[in-house]
Amino acid sequence: MNDLVKLVEESATRIFKDFSESDVYDSMEAGAFPIQLWNDFLADGWFRTTLTEENGGTGLGLAGGYVLMRLAGYYAAPIPIMEPLLGLYVLSQAGMPITDELLIPVVLDNEPVGDTISIAGVPWARDAAGLVVVFTSNGNTYINLIRRENYTVITSQNMAGEPRDDVQLNINPLDAAQRLSDDITASQISSWLALGKSVMTAGALQRVLERTVEYATERSQFGRQIGKFQAVQQQLAVQAELTSASNCAVDAAIGHIGTPQEWELIACAKITTAEAAGYAAKTAHAVHAAIGFTHECPLQLSTRRLWSWRDEYGNEQDWSIRLGEYSLKLNTDGLWPWLTTQTGE
Repeated sequence: MNDLVKLVEESATRIFKDFSESDVYDSMEAGAFPIQLWNDFLADGWFRTTLTEENGGTGLGLAGGYVLMRLAGYYAAPIPIMEPLLGLYVLSQAGMPITDELLIPVVLDNEPVGDTISIAGVPWARDAAGLVVVFTSNGNTYINLIRRENYTVITSQNMAGEPRDDVQLNINPLDAAQRLSDDITASQISSWLALGKSVMTAGALQRVLERTVEYATERSQFGRQIGKFQAVQQQLAVQAELTSASNCAVDAAIGHIGTPQEWELIACAKITTAEAAGYAAKTAHAVHAAIGFTHECPLQLSTRRLWSWRDEYGNEQDWSIRLGEYSLKLNTDGLWPWLTTQTGE
């Protein structure tokens, strides 16, 4: 399995690198869907990475999908990667038809009531063929594929220029909804989405660190490389520490998918990567100075994503509160073992 994951990573790197060297960012931020890049992604078979071999996939499951997501974050891929990979995986778990359409998963916070339901900030909703809507009703988890003709969109963007649209469903998802197995809950799918964003953030953090260290060795001030100033070295050391911690956190979470510790480690990954995102972006732009904010400098492609992604699917404060409330419910004698044994199981 590890050899297959490595092969996927090496092969997928080539196509993601091509993305990063293209000029599609401007058109994407102007509202045009990068159809050629999307078709290339489909043609290489990466879209079905999370699926079983019976469904035309590689059998790598969520872990394989997260490999692609980290690469997408590293190269700031200007196409939807995380959401369609997870949307397809959820459909397969429900036994629903599998296609190569762009389908975006949405987890509702509350049971849908009425014939018009509003959802804010749905990624790529304007370009999707439909939404994979997941929700809880009477203690059970349901899924429904809402086609594009059954919802309206008010277009919007995040700071990175990625589509984040406000959606109004024109039908109630309860109509013709299909019940998921008891093994998968709406809350769990929501946490998978949060982990996906954490994994992409970890990839972007690594890219930002590499660019910052490289620039610090090239740029000179007062007759010497700025990377040789102790104050700059200290900031870079902290940035490197937070980047390493973020990658360790997401690796631990991925490694515990399907275990009783899954949610807890996903919470830790989201908190760690979101906190690191703020510091890394600040440090990177301090080192690069004004040029880092210019359109020509590729640094801004990654830092704008860090600022955006840290808040999506819950920021570090949201997840810290949830994790704190969870730990307070543990028995008094169980807190320390819980804190010290999670990643070792």
